[in-house]
This record gives sequence, structure tokens and C-alpha cells, in this order.
Amino acid sequence: MLRLVPVVLALLVATVSAVGPLRAQAPACHSDPIPTVAVIEFDNTTASRGTHVTGVEEAATARLITLLKESGCYVVVERSVLSDLIAQQGLESLDPVALARAAGAGYVVTGVVTRATIARPQVSLFGVTVGNTRAEIEVDVRATDIITGEVVVSMTGSGDASSPNIAVNRIPGGAIAYNDPEVGPLLASASSTAVQRVVDALRAAF
Repeated sequence: MLRLVPVVLALLVATVSAVGPLRAQAPACHSDPIPTVAVIEFDNTTASRGTHVTGVEEAATARLITLLKESGCYVVVERSVLSDLIAQQGLESLDPVALARAAGAGYVVTGVVTRATIARPQVSLFGVTVGNTRAEIEVDVRATDIITGEVVVSMTGSGDASSPNIAVNRIPGGAIAYNDPEVGPLLASASSTAVQRVVDALRAAF
């Protein structure tokens, strides 16, 4: 019997090596059946912080919808459905709760991108500016239960990203497009982190 122990251990080691390290499983869905959610296009007030980043609200909204769908824990109302409902009313917009209710959603998610900033390196060494260029994104989000009117989530998702490889003299000020070839990747990375934190809060609530 003792002679079998090394053989069994060897088989176990071989099996673990073939399978690879175990991956952490995603948390189970909070609700069963899964709820229907309407995500309203985010607003953009980044200009109030000094730099107006155009398009960041659209990117954050799209990323949130993608992550909610990928989680498998929500039925997300398509944006085209929301647009059609607004058009049917002959209006440019509708109250978010009324719009979500008309779309058959149980929850509505609204948000505002309040901050999207690029911080330049401040350290100078022998006349050369060194250090990382840093992007920061903040998204204020509310999720409302359509039936009860209760705000079940109210939080700020924040994210940041940095890079030492951006030429300081090319960092724009005043206004910048989210897909700017120079700093766009930093903004995208920071935005993705901020939105992921929002998703984590939503999944913990419903």
C-alpha cells in the first residue's frame, strides 16, 4: 500500500499541472429571475473640473451596458428601444423613470461623468520633466427600483491610470476628445476601472 502513495501523488501533480491554476469564479447573480435594466445615456459635466472630455459619457455608458450583459445577471434594454420610445413621444428626452417603465424595465440606471482629468508630471530633473502622466475618471451613478421608487445604489465609481510614455508638451488642455490618440488610452483605462466599480456595486444590490 505504501508503494502506491508516490504513484498517486505523481498522478495528482500531473493532473493539476495539466488543468492549470484554478480561477476564481464570478459571484452568483443577486436576483432570480434576473431583472430587466434600462441604462440611460450618461451626462457629462467634466468641463466644471477644467478639462472638458468629449465622448467620455458615451464610452462609459457603452462600457457599463457591455459589462452588465457579460455578467449574465441582467436583461439590458437595448439603447435603440429607448431611442424609439422617445421618438414616439415626439420629444428629445423623457424622464428616466418614465422611459424605463415604458420599456418594461424593473430598474433604471442614470449617471454623470463628473471628472475626467489629465495630470502632467511635475518633477523636473536637469531640465527634463520626469514622472508619470495620470488620468482620473469619476462617474456618479444612481440605480432606481421602478416599482418602489427606491434608490438602491448611489455611488461614485472612480478610476485612474498612468503612463510614463506620453510627451508632456502634447497633453492638451481645455477640451479633449475621449479617443485622442495621445491620452485616449489612459482615459479608456481609467474609465474602465471606474465603470467596473459601478458594476460591482450594482451586482451587490440587485
